[in-house]
Amino acid sequence: MSQETLTEVRGDLVLAALCVGQFRAPCQIEAERLLVRADEALMQALRALGLDTTAVFEAFTPAPLFAPDDVILDQVARGIIRRQVTTHVFRPHDDETAEEDSDSVVAAV
Repeated sequence: MSQETLTEVRGDLVLAALCVGQFRAPCQIEAERLLVRADEALMQALRALGLDTTAVFEAFTPAPLFAPDDVILDQVARGIIRRQVTTHVFRPHDDETAEEDSDSVVAAV
C-alpha cells in the first residue's frame, strides 16, 4: 500500500465528518482522527470550524461511499427512493402574523 500526503483532522470528529462530506472528499475514519485527501477549500473550512489539521504522510484506506450519485439518481428516477430538501427561510415578523406565515419550504426531488 503506497503512502501519500494527507490531512489529519482532530477535534469534533462528527463536525469534521459533516464538513468533509459536504466537499465529498475521500476520508479514512479512525477513533481519534480523520485522514482526508483535502484541497485548499476544504482545509480552510476545517480550520474555520476550529478543527486541528496537520499534514501527514501515510497509507490511505478511505471509507467506501454509501452509494455513487449515478445510483442514487437512477433510484430517484425509477421512484424507488425520494430525496427531500428542506429550506428554512428566516423572515422577521410580528407575533400576529407569525401563525399565518410559513417559515419553511419542502420540495421533493
